[in-house]
Amino acid sequence: MTMLAPDARPRWRSFLEETMADEVQRIVSGQADKMELSFHQIQTFDPDFADMLLDQPTHILREGSAALKTYCIEMGAQDIEPFIRIDLLPLDSRRDLRRVGHIDVQKLISSEVSVTKVSEIKPRIHRSIFQCSCDYEIEIIQHDHTELEEPLQCEGCGERKGRVKFTLMKEKCSLVDNQKIEIQEIPERVPSGAQPSTGMVILEGDLVNMVLPGTRIIANMIPQMHSERKGSRKTPLFEIFYSMVSVEMETTPFTEIVIEEEEEEQIKKIVKEYEEDHNLLNLLIDSIAPSIFSTPDLHWVKRSLALQLFGGVARVSKDGT
Repeated sequence: MTMLAPDARPRWRSFLEETMADEVQRIVSGQADKMELSFHQIQTFDPDFADMLLDQPTHILREGSAALKTYCIEMGAQDIEPFIRIDLLPLDSRRDLRRVGHIDVQKLISSEVSVTKVSEIKPRIHRSIFQCSCDYEIEIIQHDHTELEEPLQCEGCGERKGRVKFTLMKEKCSLVDNQKIEIQEIPERVPSGAQPSTGMVILEGDLVNMVLPGTRIIANMIPQMHSERKGSRKTPLFEIFYSMVSVEMETTPFTEIVIEEEEEEQIKKIVKEYEEDHNLLNLLIDSIAPSIFSTPDLHWVKRSLALQLFGGVARVSKDGT
């Protein structure tokens, strides 16, 4: 069993004070609600601590968010729940989905995948408030995604669960948006003749609705596991699922592509140059798979693909449709 780093919070505090003061100030002023860090930033500051992050990500990130919150409150922030996102992990943390096993559970890994399914958003209890029969209220931070953690003993009357009743005070609980996505190995990573491996990933907070089916991403995540069940019985087998830490986009949606003024001028120049001899369509055709020699048949295939990139002219059929 791995011993949790006892000095994680002081190390985070030193890192925040010495290297991230401006970013902390942005959170305090309300310009941001999170701190996005690259793995290299932490590794440069403290290589040993960076290794701990890969080995104990859940504990280290939890302590980091706690240290960040304390620091922000000391600087005057109120009613704030900042958190930390880590991306750009080292290549030696990269894993193929089919090779993720028990040795990777609770480690911080990255994987190049494509998104195949996206679920609806479901709120999840993050901070729960339970009321004992004696009216004493108990607060529990819910870290488990699969089961609601309940108090074992009342701190007010001292009675244990079973002798008193604990009621969940839903109106006092804090919720966070929760979403599940299914990921799949990218085709070039799949061995010949094999089926691509898939996995279920849980997204929360700002990561919700960040990806769409078909999006290709680098998923920085923590493999976790829960027991498989047969009816009401637990089995000795475990199923791996993933908790997303951050997402790096490999494909940019067209709606997010920004054309600069200089690029727009270049496009207009090319259009003007080629429209004089009506050769603009051929330019587009030749730009599709240019490394594949265009035979007479392939020319029409490429032409069809080029035309499908654009909207057509509205036509009315004889039947009025």
